[in-house]
Amino acid sequence: MQEQVKATFLVNAAVLLEFRGTKLLIDGIYDENGHCFSNLSERQWEKLKAGEGEFAGIEYLLFTHEHGDHFSPQRVAEYLEYRQPKAIFMPRDGSAALRALQKKAEGMGIPCVLLHRELCRKTVFRPEQEIRIRAFQTRHLDKLYWDVPHFCYLLECGEKKLLFTADVDFTQEDFSAVRGMALDAVFVNPLMSHSEEGKALFAAGVLQTKTKIVYHIPFAGEDKMMIRKIVEQEMRAGRQENALFFMEEGQTCLI
Repeated sequence: MQEQVKATFLVNAAVLLEFRGTKLLIDGIYDENGHCFSNLSERQWEKLKAGEGEFAGIEYLLFTHEHGDHFSPQRVAEYLEYRQPKAIFMPRDGSAALRALQKKAEGMGIPCVLLHRELCRKTVFRPEQEIRIRAFQTRHLDKLYWDVPHFCYLLECGEKKLLFTADVDFTQEDFSAVRGMALDAVFVNPLMSHSEEGKALFAAGVLQTKTKIVYHIPFAGEDKMMIRKIVEQEMRAGRQENALFFMEEGQTCLI
């Protein structure tokens, strides 16, 4: 019997994974600046820093790109004053705050895996015996943000394969790195899930998965762009087969 991966939804695109006692946090430390999505609550932030509850023993931090609703280098630097993960995966190129975080982490002896296109083409990271991490660079959704280094992650936990697409421009990418691969879960944002272009990727078998998990959904009362409303309409209409929706803090699933 294959061992399962536990995925816990925190907020927005923040997901905590646990496999064989190893915990990885993806896009889970950011602040309220520069975006219209839901934020980490102060209670969550304090628990993160204290390493309490489900946040105890987080060993790896992974970030897809340097946008305010996914990754705050300043806040990660603050986190390192309290917790010291085994490694941080993040874009190599970015702001002065990103470079300062890299310098701080390395000065503390915390390895930084600095993602860039050439590295990702030839490297599979193996932070633990049964965990493999591949990243591949893609465009960010909307031509306005194509200059922002953006990475999708393929995580292999034992025999399970999980793909995190974050804010990928699904209208431009061919997903050649995972095309036709038998995946156990693909995490997608509501725009990718709702659009005809996004649906076609699954219908045509470019992305083959047992489960599609829709995340990056604002909480109720914080939905300034009506994203949640669209998702709820699709759920009522039953238009998303084999789909789970991460919409409430603390939701979990076994993959």
